[in-house]
Amino acid sequence: MKSYISISTLALCMGLTACGPDIFYIPIDNKLGSAKPLSKTEDTIRVIVPEKITQYVIKGHSNDPDWEKGSISAVYIGMAKVKTDDVLTEQGYRLVGAGVKGGVEGNPNVIIMVDTGILKTYDKTYTWQVPISTDPTTGQPNMWDTQGQTVTMNLIYYKIKIIRPIGKDNPLFTCNNSSLSMNFCIYSQDNPSTYETIFEGYGTMDTNARDPAYIEDHLASSVLYQYPTLLGKKRVFQISQIYPQVTKVTDAPTN
Repeated sequence: MKSYISISTLALCMGLTACGPDIFYIPIDNKLGSAKPLSKTEDTIRVIVPEKITQYVIKGHSNDPDWEKGSISAVYIGMAKVKTDDVLTEQGYRLVGAGVKGGVEGNPNVIIMVDTGILKTYDKTYTWQVPISTDPTTGQPNMWDTQGQTVTMNLIYYKIKIIRPIGKDNPLFTCNNSSLSMNFCIYSQDNPSTYETIFEGYGTMDTNARDPAYIEDHLASSVLYQYPTLLGKKRVFQISQIYPQVTKVTDAPTN
């Protein structure tokens, strides 16, 4: 029986140029809801993940040929939760059940639903010119050869919804965690009639990196960059690696 990849392995970058290029772009789309804004002094937050994580963990424990796909999908969701915790904690917000251990501690009045996954996988070929002959009189290259390398790319999405559940007994306040949820609190469905929305954010990242922690760190940091000031229109973030330092923020082209 296979076991799913533990989050402790995520400290390493896996695969070709696993930590990504020096500069890349993360398009985001954020909007503000109608609920009372998030407060650093009055609100306590819990980040929860979709119930589908349990199915991914089951798949990761199975003998199915695609067991590894389930394992990786579970870790992506887990790391989206952890990195969301990290970003909001750094910004000064108060969270319960934060980090890898998750759990049921605390009494939140604000819930954050996160989700993430691979939208598509595709191959991309990079080519470059290599000199193969030089002019004997000048030493300058006069003949070139084209070389290339094909890498497998993933388009990863990250979305977040910050909400105020309606009613003190709202099921969203119940932490249904278990080993199948990697001890993270889960939500089974997104029913807008049971809450008021504070904020919604969405971002994507094209990358050949294979480290979910690295990828989710960049996505969460981009979508929540200077929260909640970047609202109302799509933005394009120019991010530098290894750590997600925003080097440029621009509006997305309208055409």
